[in-house]
Amino acid sequence: MPDIYTSDWYEAVREAINARVGTLKSVPDGAFVVKIEIVGDGASPYVAAGDERHFLINIEKGACAWYREVDGDEEGIRLDYRFRGSATVFDEVAAGLSDPIDAALHGTVKVRGDMRFLMRQAELVKVLLEAYASGVETVWPLGQPPYIAASAINA
Repeated sequence: MPDIYTSDWYEAVREAINARVGTLKSVPDGAFVVKIEIVGDGASPYVAAGDERHFLINIEKGACAWYREVDGDEEGIRLDYRFRGSATVFDEVAAGLSDPIDAALHGTVKVRGDMRFLMRQAELVKVLLEAYASGVETVWPLGQPPYIAASAINA
């Protein structure tokens, strides 16, 4: 069981994606790159308030070629999609407490890219999201969501 947001965790998510891709009826022929931007919100212990963590995911023919953390500079890499939201939202999705589709529909996760392609590839998108949300048994060394709001602690 890997710790959240570690190299071992990224690899486990990649393996979870790829284990399911083979069961799909169809996958896109091409490749696309997704960037995840997780913004510290003061509640999640995994990204300090005001800081950000950035992850790139490369999907080729439906399979995850690589999933890794980057320093935020994706110079030379063409991004097809960008997902941006608070650390608490991404933590809750990874813990299976929040639905990623609802987060995007309600704007708590901002999505940039060709939404028509994502809708046509709904089965693949579901596999990608399920791998992140429930495909890996995750260790939360700094505590697991839901987090107690700072205002509740001071009350």
